Amino acid sequence: HQEETLVDWLVSRYPEIQHVGDDPKLRPGIVHRLDKDVSGVMVVARAQNMFIHLKKQFQEHTVRKEYRALVYGVVQKEEGEINLPLKKGPHKTLVLPKGGDRDEAKALRAVTRFEVLQHFQHYTLLRALPETGRTNQIRAHLSVYGHSIVGDTKYCHPRYKNRSAFTKFLKYDRVFLHSSRLAFHTITGEWKTYQAALPDDLSAFIGTLK
Repeated sequence: HQEETLVDWLVSRYPEIQHVGDDPKLRPGIVHRLDKDVSGVMVVARAQNMFIHLKKQFQEHTVRKEYRALVYGVVQKEEGEINLPLKKGPHKTLVLPKGGDRDEAKALRAVTRFEVLQHFQHYTLLRALPETGRTNQIRAHLSVYGHSIVGDTKYCHPRYKNRSAFTKFLKYDRVFLHSSRLAFHTITGEWKTYQAALPDDLSAFIGTLK
């Protein structure tokens, strides 16, 4: 990489994480991931016992994850649940199984709950609460639901292909998806919650909608 990555930054400040994780050379201390164009809070383990403890919670889906997502269109339901299995497709994408034993066997259970936070004329701001942790899950689910995330060219519903106002405003590629809250149990059993406010660029875009 020609530019500094999150791993580079972590290792330079917390060298002890070089020995933490399932694959410390590649992903030292990294318990879970955020997509490249997604901002927000994530947790990194500095010790192996904490890594194992956190990994188990992610596998058992007991970690509380909350996102902010601005989607195209006006979502009619104030809250809802998208319960659609997903399977891996080309280029690290997620796709719905087409049916049949082979596709069904490859599909993974995926559930995303959502709540409407604010309506705009052509957009809706959502609180997205994934109950499972599939790669690109929220983006794929909302696209299939008919309300693609603003700025998401990878999972874009056909009706929104020509919506370019968001990318023009920001001057670079960006998905309006933000990890706003993450909560889990520490090794001592304490329930800890961490939050991250919307970054300035996303807040500024919301301001243009008002």
